Formats: sequence, C-alpha cells, structure tokens
Amino acid sequence: MDGSVMYVDGTMPTLDQEARDVVTFLTWASDPKMEERKRTGFNVMIFLFVFAGLLYFSYQRVWYGKH
Repeated sequence: MDGSVMYVDGTMPTLDQEARDVVTFLTWASDPKMEERKRTGFNVMIFLFVFAGLLYFSYQRVWYGKH
C-alpha cells in the first residue's frame, strides 16, 4: 500500500516506486557482479580503441608511400 516506506531523499512513497525498488533489488540480487562486468567491458573497449589507433598510425608510418 502507498506510504509503507519512508524515503530519506524525499521520493514519494507510491506503490509504483516501491515496485520499482523491489524489481531493482531483484535484478541486482540475480546478478551481483553485473557492475564489475560492465566496468571491465568499458575498460576493454577503451583499450581496443587505443590499440586500433596505434595500429592504424603504425601502419601509416610503415607503409606510407610503399604502394
């Protein structure tokens, strides 16, 4: 029912908000390492972009004018 939870930050304690909180908690409980996996994936993407840039510039330096 509405108002059964008091939020410190002033969020309105509606049934929809409480349901959203429960769903968010259940999502986290089902996969607690998701945040770590996302952070690792972001770092891998940065590495791949930097590596691709280095490969491109080294290719240009080695093969420039050889064609």
